Amino acid sequence: MGAKTYSKPFLFFVLFFQLAACDIFRYGGITLRENSDDCELEISYLDIQFFCHNAERPSFYIGKGDFIAVDHLGNFDINDTITEKVALREFEFNLPTIKVFNAEAGVGFQLLIEEEPDEGIFTLKISFPEEYYPAVQDYNRFWAHLVAEEDEHIFGGGDQYTYLNLKGRNYPIWVREQGVGRNKSSEVTQIMDALYQGGGDYHTTYWPQASYMSSRKYYIESTYEAYHELDFSLADRNTIYWHHSVPGLGTEGGDCLDCHLSILIKPTLMELVQMVNPGQPQLPEWVYNGAILGVQGGTDIMLQYLNDAREHGIQVAGMWIQDWSGKIVTEFGTRVFWNWKWDPEWYPNLDTVIKDLDAEGVKVTAYITAHLNVEGDVFQEAANESYWLKNENGEQLLQDFGQFTVGTVDIIRPPPDSNCINTARMWYKNLIKENLIDFGLAGWMADFGEYTPVGARSEYSARWWGNDHGEVLHQTYSQEWARVNREAVEEAGKLGEIMYWMRSGGVTSKIDQVMSWAGDQTVDWTQSDGLPSSIVSALSLAASGMGLTHSDIGGYTGSSAFGLVRSKELLLRWSEYSLFTPVMRTHEGNEPAANHQFYTDSDTMEKFGRLTQIYTTLKNYTKFAVMQNAEDHIPVMRPLFLMFENDTEAFNQDYEYMYGDDLLVAPVLIPGVDSWEVYLPGPETWVHLWSDEVLEGPLIYEVSSPLGKPPVFYRESSEWKDLFVHIKDTFNF
Repeated sequence: MGAKTYSKPFLFFVLFFQLAACDIFRYGGITLRENSDDCELEISYLDIQFFCHNAERPSFYIGKGDFIAVDHLGNFDINDTITEKVALREFEFNLPTIKVFNAEAGVGFQLLIEEEPDEGIFTLKISFPEEYYPAVQDYNRFWAHLVAEEDEHIFGGGDQYTYLNLKGRNYPIWVREQGVGRNKSSEVTQIMDALYQGGGDYHTTYWPQASYMSSRKYYIESTYEAYHELDFSLADRNTIYWHHSVPGLGTEGGDCLDCHLSILIKPTLMELVQMVNPGQPQLPEWVYNGAILGVQGGTDIMLQYLNDAREHGIQVAGMWIQDWSGKIVTEFGTRVFWNWKWDPEWYPNLDTVIKDLDAEGVKVTAYITAHLNVEGDVFQEAANESYWLKNENGEQLLQDFGQFTVGTVDIIRPPPDSNCINTARMWYKNLIKENLIDFGLAGWMADFGEYTPVGARSEYSARWWGNDHGEVLHQTYSQEWARVNREAVEEAGKLGEIMYWMRSGGVTSKIDQVMSWAGDQTVDWTQSDGLPSSIVSALSLAASGMGLTHSDIGGYTGSSAFGLVRSKELLLRWSEYSLFTPVMRTHEGNEPAANHQFYTDSDTMEKFGRLTQIYTTLKNYTKFAVMQNAEDHIPVMRPLFLMFENDTEAFNQDYEYMYGDDLLVAPVLIPGVDSWEVYLPGPETWVHLWSDEVLEGPLIYEVSSPLGKPPVFYRESSEWKDLFVHIKDTFNF
């Protein structure tokens, strides 16, 4: 048993509890129990047990290791080698601090427990007492083992795609491309691995987040900024593993003051989500006016697509032209010229066309990254400035992005204790303001953020980064990219008018992004990377604090070489579910000519037009749900369990969701069917949108679902019932 010492203000308090129950010690909402049935030391907060520590199975470990992450165009081969792992078997406490250590090895650390009981927040901050130096200084790996239950459900982890419930698997937290196929047993994944090492796996994602929400009604988040793993493979333990180099004793600025583990506890899972979600701003009014049509090819082609769309009844909110800056030719085909300014030869008269379309109620949106093609004049005019990330040798970092070379802007915010000003960050924000906002663009895809190699270096790193510089820079770059976009829009006074959308992120991205998108799904029906994965993406982000998201209608990644091309049915099924998301936006995909597009034939345009008309008819309902996200911090697309927590089957529905308060959406996920099995949670009375049939949940029900009539139900008691009846009467067939 560890030694116990008490500070004077708590002496009487602790003695009282020793008399009442000699093995129980309390401090605010924290309860420590010694020598309970299974634990030498049990740590609970607000009556939820988090740690069960004993010498045979300690709750905390410390270790040493080597880390290699080899970049292959944003896909990373990771080799995380553990060279030493020390069990911290012993403990002593003087609340609110607990020391865990290994006396034989002479290493350990101190946990400082801070709490906000009114908010249900419990924070663990780690420090390293002088008594463990110098032995502890070489350590750079940490493990925390939390109590788990076999029937526990785990959600979140950022933007996940394959599984909504993370229980039973290990999730490396490393920003990267999501991969193509994302299933090691699939042919697509195997081909992509063989060609580009880019097949991915169930856990690979643009937006991994070292956080999760448990059905035991708590949420935990790590703000350490290097590599993590969330390991749920054991039934009775949830493990958080992370990298962090112990600072040198007395090193000025060596401690990460913002690094900690935070645990939130609330009576319901919805209240947890409301705590985690900061409330993204409401969307611009123009977004609700129809679909954002992704097209390319120049001004005349863009306008022709727009005219064709209008003639077929397609409601158009905006045009998205990712090639606004021009095109280059590579062996992979034509690519966008990453020279972030208008190319008047490729899009003649675009400056005046933007104004004309705006007067007609149609916005124009574009594309940008934090990288610049070295062949472009935007890069060349700034090439000799100190604006760029460097490599380990102090030279400008140059990367091959697929037969073109880019420099990457050093957009890292200087640490708070620094007097530095990052002129590169200021320059790039001004570029966004002048070349996009002042030009009249109403939004853009702010792409990438995952490709920063661990050998990259920033001029503006915090001193505590130390040996972890490359890992921290890689993990935080996408979050800084979100912040740069947010600041540029805010400084221009355009927040609420401009919508930028992003795929990559981390724990702070939910604060700075105004819209997420699911990334580059394959143009197919696979659960690991196709249409179904975009639904899991939205719901996992909802559980991670991001309440606004959407996906590329029809997916993005395909290959005509081995038959992976978008079908008409896939495009329309994806479209009919996307009308029940905050944004409808199409993408031509990486092989536009091979994929079925909204403009491929008149029948597709008419069917797609009808769906956009339903989307605009739902405008006020969607706006209300978006307002709830902004003001009440309730995501627009909600896993069923958030609203039906007492229905155990609701926790098993990965592909159904509540859209706002009253609509249940169950997208059709396989081709060639005209009916679909739906789970209706309860107790609740549901009405089928297309037939007015009334059903009592909980219930499994097979509903007629021909193309164009997605399985959608609404609460019979809904205040929006008249709107839903109007949709049925207007758009039924």
